[in-house]
Amino acid sequence: MTQAAHDDYELPEGYEHCTKLAPVEEAPSALDRVKAVVRILNEPGGCPWDGKQTNESLLKPLLEETYEYIDAVETGDRDNMREELGDTLLQSVFQAQVCSHDPADPFDIDEVCDRLVDKLITRHPHVFANDDDGTDGEQAPQSAEETLALWERMKQKEKQRTSVLEGISHAQGALPRAAKIVSRVAKSPEHERLEQAFEPDTAHGHQYADAIIAIIRDAHCDGVDIEADLRRRLRDIEQTIETIEKDNNHD
Repeated sequence: MTQAAHDDYELPEGYEHCTKLAPVEEAPSALDRVKAVVRILNEPGGCPWDGKQTNESLLKPLLEETYEYIDAVETGDRDNMREELGDTLLQSVFQAQVCSHDPADPFDIDEVCDRLVDKLITRHPHVFANDDDGTDGEQAPQSAEETLALWERMKQKEKQRTSVLEGISHAQGALPRAAKIVSRVAKSPEHERLEQAFEPDTAHGHQYADAIIAIIRDAHCDGVDIEADLRRRLRDIEQTIETIEKDNNHD
């Protein structure tokens, strides 16, 4: 097998003479190596477990790996960030590999990447304007907030949304879902009218839920990511509990 000329990647020690790994070793890029090894594992002759996976069965590890990467970032664990970011990449590549076998609507990770590139370009017209347009630079958004407002308008137009609720998944937890609804309503041109929906529902005994929603709205107004703030606070509480338990064990 010939080592790919583009970089200095080497197979793990002890696997240099495995012919099944030839597509991995000969892949032209790091991402292509990931694609190659996932394809080998998923297709006939690969791993029995990998071969049985579906898009649905892979949802749980996708969510778990995402949260593990978030935890690594928030704790400043750079080594674990390398590990968990790789695991989240694996989940995307694996999902696309499974999608490539769909008999009715197959697609692969290359199509996913091309669509992503197109979206990144078209969502940034202020960055990628045609050279001969003569666009006035002052018309471009001058702040992160103006850019977010531009994105929201473009998404509404692209997806032909008729409601601020479109695209908000019911599969996510209630807290991030509520935060998304609050954010969407706040950015809507009709926000003053839509905010009437947040009025407390005293007739049906939702006082605790309404209190949480009120806190989420206050946090949004103050520019606080409520879920991230809650995660940080829980981490502090967990550390305090662990310290108390260690002290008790020493008594």
